[in-house]
Amino acid sequence: MIQSLDLDLKAIAVSGVVAGAAFVAVLEADLRLTGRNVDDLIILGRPFVKNPAHARLAGGAIHAINSIALAGLYATVEGRFPGPAWLKGVAFANIENLILYPVTFFEDKHPALRDGQVDRYFTWPAFWQSVPRHIAYGAVMAALYDRLRKTNPTTR
Repeated sequence: MIQSLDLDLKAIAVSGVVAGAAFVAVLEADLRLTGRNVDDLIILGRPFVKNPAHARLAGGAIHAINSIALAGLYATVEGRFPGPAWLKGVAFANIENLILYPVTFFEDKHPALRDGQVDRYFTWPAFWQSVPRHIAYGAVMAALYDRLRKTNPTTR
């Protein structure tokens, strides 16, 4: 039997968007600090635009949607993680990263890699570069979701 989920959609949307912005802030910092151009916004957007210059903009929109969707998934499973909200979020986001990162094995098919717009993703340095991004996303998303959900009397 399927249990009804009592999800706070506003908390999911707000926490997802804000955490997505935190992810992008860390992405911008690590691109400058490392000199490795593993830009997730370009990776997300490039397959959907003809002009490579528009890839980041398209990727930003896709990233925002993904951020909300991931917050929604977190909201459905967060009760299965022990610990404070921020730690549950960090664990959740990095589990997601570990599950999806092997897809980068197929990077040679990606137009942004083929035309040199971004550096290779299927490397250890690129993987480790993604970890702080996911830490930021997870901590912000879960802490904010928890706080917003607790302030909404209809969900708790």
